[in-house]
Amino acid sequence: MAVTAVIGVGLAPVPARAQFDFPAQLKTIERVRFEGRHHVSKKELSAVLKTRNPSIWPWHHPVLMRLDFVRADTSALEQVCWQRGYLDAVVNSRLDPGTRPEGVVVTYVIHEGPRYHVGSVKVSGLDLIPEAPIRRHLFARSGKPYNPFYLYADTASIAAACREHGFLPGVSALAERRGAQGQAGSAEHDTTLYDIEYFVELGRKYKFGEVNLSSPGQTHVKPRLVLREIVFKPGETYKASEVQESIEQIYGTSLFNLVQMTPLPDSTNGVVEFDLHIRERRPRWLAAGVGSGTAERFRFTGEWGHRNLNARGLQAVVSSKLALDGNARFLLARGEATLYDPWLLRQRRRGSATFFIEGVHDRANPDFFLRQDSRGVNFQIRRDYHRFTRLVVTQANSYVHQRFDLLAADSARTEALRDSIPPHYSTHRLQLAVERDDRDDLINPFRGTYTNFTGDIAGGPLQGSSSFTRVSATTSWYVTVHGNSVLAFRVRAGSIDPFGKANVFTPVTIDSRVQRVPIEDRFRLGGVNSIRGYTENALPGSGGLAMLLANVELRVPLVGPFGAEFFGDAGNVWARPSFMNVGSFKLRLSDDYYDLNAVRYVAGMGLRLNLPFGPLRFDVSWSSQPDRGSREPGVPPDSKHQDLRDRRIHPQIAIGTTF
Repeated sequence: MAVTAVIGVGLAPVPARAQFDFPAQLKTIERVRFEGRHHVSKKELSAVLKTRNPSIWPWHHPVLMRLDFVRADTSALEQVCWQRGYLDAVVNSRLDPGTRPEGVVVTYVIHEGPRYHVGSVKVSGLDLIPEAPIRRHLFARSGKPYNPFYLYADTASIAAACREHGFLPGVSALAERRGAQGQAGSAEHDTTLYDIEYFVELGRKYKFGEVNLSSPGQTHVKPRLVLREIVFKPGETYKASEVQESIEQIYGTSLFNLVQMTPLPDSTNGVVEFDLHIRERRPRWLAAGVGSGTAERFRFTGEWGHRNLNARGLQAVVSSKLALDGNARFLLARGEATLYDPWLLRQRRRGSATFFIEGVHDRANPDFFLRQDSRGVNFQIRRDYHRFTRLVVTQANSYVHQRFDLLAADSARTEALRDSIPPHYSTHRLQLAVERDDRDDLINPFRGTYTNFTGDIAGGPLQGSSSFTRVSATTSWYVTVHGNSVLAFRVRAGSIDPFGKANVFTPVTIDSRVQRVPIEDRFRLGGVNSIRGYTENALPGSGGLAMLLANVELRVPLVGPFGAEFFGDAGNVWARPSFMNVGSFKLRLSDDYYDLNAVRYVAGMGLRLNLPFGPLRFDVSWSSQPDRGSREPGVPPDSKHQDLRDRRIHPQIAIGTTF
C-alpha cells in the first residue's frame, strides 16, 4: 500500500520518552553520550544539542541539568536522522546517576531504522521554460538519501528560476513512497524509495511596470538620482534578479541605508509595478583609524567626506595617513582629495579625479636611505559589468623629488652613480585593470573568489622620465571546510619591461635594467600581507622586475571571536624574468643562506581576534633557510653584527587579513 507525503508531512516532533528519577534542578551534567547510533555521525548529532558536555578545563562552571533542553534535544536529533534518510528514526533519552552525587549522565538512545532514498524525480508544468537548467539545481536526485526538506528547497529553487523568465508561479511538491507489493528487492517495487514530483503552475507572463518613489519628500536626494540606478525598463520581461541588482545599485551609491522595493503585480495587464521606499544616510561623515603592520608599526588615518555635493550626487573625500616604524621614526605621510561622479557623462560609469601629496622615508634597502616627496593627480573611469566584474582605466601623473643617503657604499663608482641620479623626475602612465570579486565578505571572506589583472604603460607617448610596461595578476579563492573553517589560497605574478631612454633612479641595485624603473614601481615582497617573517618590501630592498608569490592559509575558529590560522608562504622577486629557473623553486631545509634567486619558503601559525574592522593577528613564522638580505640598514654583509633577523623564527603582529 503506497504512502504519500506532501512537503512537510511527517516532520512533527515526536514527544521525548525519558526516565527521570530525581529533580533535574539539583543535578549537573557529567557526560552526554549516544547509544544505537550506527550511520549518522556523532559530530552531526552533537551539533544540534542544547545539552552539552562540561568543559575539560578545571575552572569551568558546571553545566546544569535542564529537562526542557533534553526534550528539545530528542526532537532535534530525530530531525537530523530524518535529513539523512532515516525517516523511521526514534530518539529516547535516559538519565543515569554519575560518579558524583550531583552528577547526571544523559544518554540519547537512537533507533535509526531503514534508510530511504530518492527514486524518480519529475517536474511537470514547465512547457514554456527549459527544464534541464532547473533540474541541475535540484537537491532531490535519484539515488540520494531522501530528505523531506528537499521539497522546501526545491520548490523555492524552481519558483526562482521561473521568475527569471517573467512568471510568478505556484509550485507544489508531492513525495510518494513506493508500494510493498510486487517482487521484493526489485528496483521498481523497492519500499525504501520515494518518488518525487514537482507541480508548476506558470500562469501568465509578466513585464516590468513603473517604479514609484513612495517618500520622495523625506529625502534631499533628487528622485532622478535614485531612479537612474534601476537596471530595468518598463515593458521588458520581468526578472527577479534585475530587481535585486537594482537594489544593490541603489545601495552602491552610499546615499541610503534602507532600500525596499515592494512588487505590485497587476494580473489584468500582466505587469509588475514597484513601490520604492528609501531612507537617506547622513550626507557628511568623519572617520579616524589606527592600524599596525610589519614596517608601519603605527598607522593613523583620518577621512572626511560628503556623499551628495550640491544635491547632484557628486561625492568628495579628503583623507590623510601617517605611518611610523617600531622606533617611532617617520615612514610615510599622505594627503589626498578625490571628487567622484558616479554617472560620468550621464552613463553608468564612475569617474574620479584625485590630487595627492606624499612624503616617504624608505628604509627597506640596507645600502641606502631614500627620502621622497611627491605630488600628482590621477584620473579614473570605472565601469561595472554584471554584479561582480568591473573594468577600470586610470591615467596617473606623479612628480617626485628624491634624495639618497648611502649607508653601506664604499666604492667611488657608487658615489658617482648617486650623483648622476636626477633629483627630480616625473612618471605618466595609463593603466587598464579588470577585476572580478564574488567574495561573500570583503573583510573576512568564507567563500568566493577574487581575480585582478592589471596592465600599465608608462612614458613613451605619455612622456615622463621613465618608460616601461608592467603586467600583474592576482587570484584568490576561499573554501569553507569542516563547518566554519576557511581554506584560502592566493597566487600573484608580475613582470616589468623597461624601454626607451635609460635613466638611472637608484644608486645601488643588482642589475642595470632594474635601475631604469623608479623604485616605487618595482616589485618588492615581504611583510605580514605577503611573505611573513620579513619586513615590508625587504625582498629585495632595491626591488626587481619579476615577481611570483603564493599563499595558503587555514583559518580555524576557536571560541567566540578568537581563532587560529596555519599558513604557508612562498615567493621571490627577481631582477629579470630570465633569472627564474627550475632550480629557484627547490625547497631546502638548511642553515645556509638563501641564494639570491631562490624562492623563499615560510610556514607558521598564529592567533586571531576577529573584530568588526578585521582580525587582530599574532603570527609566528618559520623559514626553511635564513636570509642574508634581511640585515639591518647600515650593517655591511657578512658582518658578525649583521642582525637578529637572521633567525629563522619570527613573531609578527598585524591588523586585517593577509588576503
